[in-house]
Amino acid sequence: MIHLSTVQRVARNTGIIIAGDVIFRLISLVVTIYLARYLGPVGFGKYNFVFAYLVFFSIITDLGLQRILVREISRNPLGAPKLIGNACVMKLILSVFATVLAIIVISFMSYPTDTTTYVYIAAFSIFFSSFTDHYATIFKANLRMDYHTIAKLTFKVLSAGLIFWIIFVLHGTLTQIILALVFSEGIKTLINYSFSRKFVRPQFNIDFKLWKYLLKECLPVALSSVIFVIYHRIDVVMLSIMQGDVPVGIYSAAYKLSEPLSLIPFALMTSIFPVMSASFKRSKERLISIYRLTIRYLLIISLPISIGTAILADKIIVVIYGMEFAGSATALQILIWVLVFTSTNSVLLDILVAIDKQKLHTLSIALCAVVNITLNFILIPTLSYNGAAIATVATNIVLYIASFYFVSKHLQVLPVHKIVIRPLIGGLVMGAFIYYFVELNIFLLIPLAAGVYLVALLFLKEIQKEDADIIKKIVSRR
Repeated sequence: MIHLSTVQRVARNTGIIIAGDVIFRLISLVVTIYLARYLGPVGFGKYNFVFAYLVFFSIITDLGLQRILVREISRNPLGAPKLIGNACVMKLILSVFATVLAIIVISFMSYPTDTTTYVYIAAFSIFFSSFTDHYATIFKANLRMDYHTIAKLTFKVLSAGLIFWIIFVLHGTLTQIILALVFSEGIKTLINYSFSRKFVRPQFNIDFKLWKYLLKECLPVALSSVIFVIYHRIDVVMLSIMQGDVPVGIYSAAYKLSEPLSLIPFALMTSIFPVMSASFKRSKERLISIYRLTIRYLLIISLPISIGTAILADKIIVVIYGMEFAGSATALQILIWVLVFTSTNSVLLDILVAIDKQKLHTLSIALCAVVNITLNFILIPTLSYNGAAIATVATNIVLYIASFYFVSKHLQVLPVHKIVIRPLIGGLVMGAFIYYFVELNIFLLIPLAAGVYLVALLFLKEIQKEDADIIKKIVSRR
C-alpha cells in the first residue's frame, strides 16, 4: 500500500509541474509572438533553425542518463552522492563534446555566415542546459520539482525581460537575443545547482565500473530519445536545408501556436498515467474504463479547438503576427489537426507503457521517425512549409494507427468511431456558427462559439451527470 504522504507528495509534485509548465508556455508564447513580429520571417526562420539544429546535439549530453539516475537514486538514496558525482563528470565530457561537435558540423555546412555565427554562440546553451537537466534529476528523485520549476520560471522571466529590453529599448540584433538566452540558461543552471545542494553533495570518486553500468542501462533510453527528437524536430532542419529561412519562419510561426496546445493531453496524462499503471495490475476492466473515458474527453476538448482554429486561421495569424506572416495561416490550418491525434496518441502510448509493452511504444515512435523524414523529403520540395505541415499531421496519423493497433491487440479494441460521433457533430455545428459569423470580432466570436459547442453537446446528450461520478469513482480507487 502506498503511504498517504507519498501520494500527497506525488499529487503536489504533479500539480507544480503542470502549473509551472502552463506559466512557462504562456510566457514563451508571448515572447515568440514579439520575436516573430520583430525579426520578420527571415530572422525568425534563422532563430528557429538554430535551436532546432542544436536539439540534435543536446541528445549527446544526456544519453538517457537522467532517467536512469532518477531510478537508481530512488532505489538507493544513500548512493546518490557517488552517482551524482560520477554522472557530473560524464556530463562534463559529453557536454563539451556535443558543443564542439555542433560548432564543427555547422562550419562544414553551406549556411550564411550570420547563421553560422548564431549557432556558434547558441551552442554554449547545450553545455548549460545539460547541467540544468542533471540537477533536475535530484529534484525528480526526491519529488521536489518545485525547485526546478522556480529555476525554470526564473530563466523564462529573465530571458523574456532581456529580450523585450533588446527589442523595445536597444532595438538590437538577433545576436544579442541569442546571447541573452545563453546568459539566462547559465543563470538557471546556477540556481538549480544551488538548490540541489539541499539534497546531495556530489562525491567525485571516479568509478569506471559505475560508468560502464550507467552507459549500458542508458542505451535503450538514448535510442528512444534520438528517435523522439528526429520525429519532432527534423522538419525544421530539412525545411531550412531545402527551402531557406523564410519558409522556416512561416512554418515556425504556425507551429509555435499549435504546439502549446499539447499541454492539454500532457496535463491530463500526468495525473492519469499512475492510475492506469496501478489499474493494469488490479483491474483490467477499470483500465479499459479509464482508457475509454480519457479518449472521450480529449476528443471533446481537441475537436472544437481544431475545427475553430482551421476556420479562423487567417484572422488568428494576422491578429497575432501581422500581415507579414499571412502565409502561416494555411500551415496553421493543417498543423492544428495534430492536436486531435496528439491527444489520442498520448493516451495510447501511455497505455502501452502501463501494460508493460514499452518496446511497442518505441517501435511506434521509430516507425513515425522514418515516415516523417520520408514525407518531408517528398513534400517539402514541392509544397514548402505546407508540405512540412502535411508531413507532421500524416506522421501523427501513422502513429495513431500503429499505437491503436498495438493497444487493441494487447488490451481491447475501443470503438473510437462511436465515441467521436457526437463531439464531431457538436464541433461541426460550432464550425458552421463560426463560418456564418466570421466577420465578428475574434475575441467575441471565440467565447460565443464555445457556448454554441457546449449547448450542442448538451442537446446531443454527450455531457451527462454521471460523467463526474465516474471520474470520482476511478480516482477514489487509486
